[in-house]
Amino acid sequence: MGLFTDKLLISRGIEQKVAPISIIDEKFQDQVGKYKKIKTKAAEVEHAIRHFIEVNYDEDPELYTSFSEALTAILTEFKNNWDEIYKRLEELRNKIKNAEKEPTYGLHRKKQMPFFRILKKEIFESKELSEEEIAKLVNCTQLLFNVIHKEIQLIGFWESIPAQNKLKAEIQDLLISKEFKDLPKVFEKRKQIITRVMELAKTNQDIILYAT
Repeated sequence: MGLFTDKLLISRGIEQKVAPISIIDEKFQDQVGKYKKIKTKAAEVEHAIRHFIEVNYDEDPELYTSFSEALTAILTEFKNNWDEIYKRLEELRNKIKNAEKEPTYGLHRKKQMPFFRILKKEIFESKELSEEEIAKLVNCTQLLFNVIHKEIQLIGFWESIPAQNKLKAEIQDLLISKEFKDLPKVFEKRKQIITRVMELAKTNQDIILYAT
């Protein structure tokens, strides 16, 4: 993905030839601590964050897009202020590490939360949700997941256009059902939501079917 290149690192004279140690690895700080210059430390953390986002992006696009946007904001706002960049990058790294501690509202973190985040982004955008809105979105996510889980178990599902069209129709029926048709922009965005949900279901099929 072009979004996650290392051109910035190369332009700074710090070309990475191998994948960095993971930002969630306990030895990560030891690795960064080997460098003396703060600029080099910052570049190492930046590269590691970019790599982590790239590797995990497809499993939860909305979550990792938010991390990517935060990374870009840091580099833009504190351009050439390496002490501040390094400080902010470490804060972002810890936020990514602690993402597993964020509330899931009873949803499965790996199987269902990526769908929840897509629905939240498409329907509510950046709006702060009320408890009632969260509850409604959680219910929609659970029903959506159940439909997807049932259909993609079929052998050869992703090679069958009729099977995929059936699932798309079921998702649309759910989105414009009496229970959810009043959600903001859900009718106007139904095709976009269906496309994104189908893409995620295909990418995460093994997670959806087999993750514990």
